[in-house]
Amino acid sequence: MSSFLLFFFVFYILLISVIGYGILFQRLCYEKKKITLNNDEIFLGFYGLFFLTFISIITSLFIPHNFLHNIILHTIGILIFFFSKFDNKKKYFKIILLISFFSFSALLISKTHDDFSYYHLTFTKYLTEHKVIFGMSNLGHGYKLLSSLFFLNSTFYLPFIEYFSFHFSLLFFIIFFNFFLFKEIISKDNSDIIKFICLLALAYFNLSFNRFAEFGTDKAGQLLIIVLIIKAFQISCFNKDKNQINNFIFLIPLLGFSISLKTYFIPYILLGVLIFLFKESFLKNLKIIFFSKSSLILIITLAIYSLHHFISTGCIISPISSTCFGDNLYWADNKMSYKSLALWLEQWAKAGAGPDFRVEDPKIYIQNFNWLSHWTEKYFVGKFKEQLFVLATVFFIVFLLFKKFELKNRISFFDKKILIFYFIIIFIFIIWFTKHPTLRYGGYPIVFLILAIPAVLLIKNFKNRDNFEKKFTFFVILIIIIFNFKNINRIQKELKRNDLYKYTNFPFYSIPEKEFFKESFPSGLIIYRTKGHCWNTPTPCIGNLSSKIFVNKLKGYYFIYK
Repeated sequence: MSSFLLFFFVFYILLISVIGYGILFQRLCYEKKKITLNNDEIFLGFYGLFFLTFISIITSLFIPHNFLHNIILHTIGILIFFFSKFDNKKKYFKIILLISFFSFSALLISKTHDDFSYYHLTFTKYLTEHKVIFGMSNLGHGYKLLSSLFFLNSTFYLPFIEYFSFHFSLLFFIIFFNFFLFKEIISKDNSDIIKFICLLALAYFNLSFNRFAEFGTDKAGQLLIIVLIIKAFQISCFNKDKNQINNFIFLIPLLGFSISLKTYFIPYILLGVLIFLFKESFLKNLKIIFFSKSSLILIITLAIYSLHHFISTGCIISPISSTCFGDNLYWADNKMSYKSLALWLEQWAKAGAGPDFRVEDPKIYIQNFNWLSHWTEKYFVGKFKEQLFVLATVFFIVFLLFKKFELKNRISFFDKKILIFYFIIIFIFIIWFTKHPTLRYGGYPIVFLILAIPAVLLIKNFKNRDNFEKKFTFFVILIIIIFNFKNINRIQKELKRNDLYKYTNFPFYSIPEKEFFKESFPSGLIIYRTKGHCWNTPTPCIGNLSSKIFVNKLKGYYFIYK
């Protein structure tokens, strides 16, 4: 019982701190701007996560994220929350608490993501024990795949709960995602089209994204992308006010945060083309965006995030080999190693590799559409088709409850702005499908939008509008029941398991102890070696007992090399 109370208490303390930093970020960047969004607080939680990440990637250059660092950091966030004032603060937090309460079951897991033990936990733990170390990629493949989520999670390392809070951020994303959708659906200012897309997103992503063991670093960013695109769609195609560009600036941190979570979200920069649709001149819009405070913070964030890529791998963006300088750096792998890594990732995404098979010639396989038939057999028929069925079911239920099954006489799809927006979505979809056509690698939001946008545009709007509130309440209750039924059923099964992932201290997930030995270097660094995944072995850790590595120290920073 004491463990559960600790778990519960720390979660809500961190939630309050995150919101506090969201308030601070909004005050710093937007206080003097004319805010015309229907609810000023719709991005508050995401801003908090982004600002904590921003602070984390800066401080990790100089100090570890130990207990002292994190206690000070979150004490400041909590104080900001309690002493700040904004309209509807109590109402906002009440809704956040309700959403968190009804989704808390997802947080109770005995098994984490498959990559958690491989490098997610190890990388995050390393940030709590050391300031940055150059050449960490020499310790293993996982250190070449950075995500800002590791830096965010490292700030949640607190006394007593330690690294068992490293997955709290995943539920924070779900909470703020659902809050955004809820506010957009009940808003009187939004068009029916935006409300319908939000209804579809609310059902589909809560039913598909309810198992944290499947999240990794991918799905959190995909939730953020959905928020970004829905709001960009509204601002560019349906807002009639004269402040479109100011509203668009509110989205800049979300785009930067998405890219730092996963670099395969870079194509969403194409959404910047939408400023051509705004009433002001393009150059004027560009100037307003470029000189905004949020753009400055975005540029600094991506610059330091790229610096972290460089420190760990020798690349500006790993594993894009054209950005790698390892041929000229003694502590970094050469370009060919990153070409091989990129080839492997694309091969895997195109179903050319799995736990029990590999295609014979990966280079030939990934070219053109040589992979298509095999991908269809190995991936589409299973995982992809299953998700299409879930999506189709969601569409049917939403339309049955809320829509008229009649085609519109005048299809708004042929509106110039909507056509341009949808063309951008199609182009991003083509990039995704030709490079990494797996739902895990950014596929969920783009597939959802490709299907959802024309669906809501072609069919008539709400039926029985007067009963919308009752139907929406029923709809939300149904989602809550299904979401929690699936998780409670999973928890019951996990409580009975007797394998590596069995509960040993509910509600904390399983962390098996690993045997390891220390390798000390004259420079002062100790590297810990174990066989296989490092789990909670002290860091820096390498899951290899025999590979040769070397360490030197220059101006207070360690450099690991082969």
